[in-house]
Amino acid sequence: MLKEVRDWVIAIAVAVVLALLIRNFVFTLVQVQGHSMEPTLQENDRLYVNRLFYTPKKGDVVIFEPASDPNRPYIKRVIATEGDTVYIDFETGDVYVNDEVIDEPYINGRTTHSGSYINMLISEGAYSRDNPIVVEKDKIFVMGDNRNNSKDSREIGQVPKDELLGGAVFRFWPLNKFGSVTYKTTASYLIEDENMNFAYAAE
Repeated sequence: MLKEVRDWVIAIAVAVVLALLIRNFVFTLVQVQGHSMEPTLQENDRLYVNRLFYTPKKGDVVIFEPASDPNRPYIKRVIATEGDTVYIDFETGDVYVNDEVIDEPYINGRTTHSGSYINMLISEGAYSRDNPIVVEKDKIFVMGDNRNNSKDSREIGQVPKDELLGGAVFRFWPLNKFGSVTYKTTASYLIEDENMNFAYAAE
C-alpha cells in the first residue's frame, strides 16, 4: 500500500515538473486584451506561443520584452528581419521591404509616421525613400496590424532577437477562429496568472 502511494506521489510530482518545464520553456498560453492588432486579434482571443528554438520570420506573430518597457512583453507582427530594408510611404501607407510593397490584407488603417523613433529619424535626415531603415544584425522590425493604434518599431525602434520570448503558433479560442495566426497579431504585456498569461495591448 505504501509503495503504491509513493509511486503515485512520484508520478504526480514528475508530471507537475514536466508540465512546468513545458509551460516555461516549450510553450505558453496568452490571452489578448486590447485593440492594437485588430482586426486580426480581438480581446480575449487565446494563443499558444512557441518558446523553444524559435527563429522569427516575416509575417510571424512574436512576443518580446523591450528593454524600454521591462516586464511588459509586447505582441507584434514581424515586418522585416536582419539585413532587410524598410521604407514606409506615409502618403499611400504602403510598406516596402527590400524595395517591394508587401501585401497586408490583415491591417486596419494605413501606416502613419506616428512614433518617436520614426520622427527622430526623419528629423535627423536619416529616414527617407532614398535612405530607408536597414534592419540591423540580430534585430527585427515589427508593427501592429491596427497601424494607427499600435506602439511598435515606429515608436520603440528595432527589436533585438534576445528580447524575444517566442512566436504565436495558433489561436485556440474562440473555437470559431481556431487556427494558425501566421500573418496575424497586438502590442501587449503579459501578466502571469495561475493558468494563463494575459496580453494587454499597449496602445
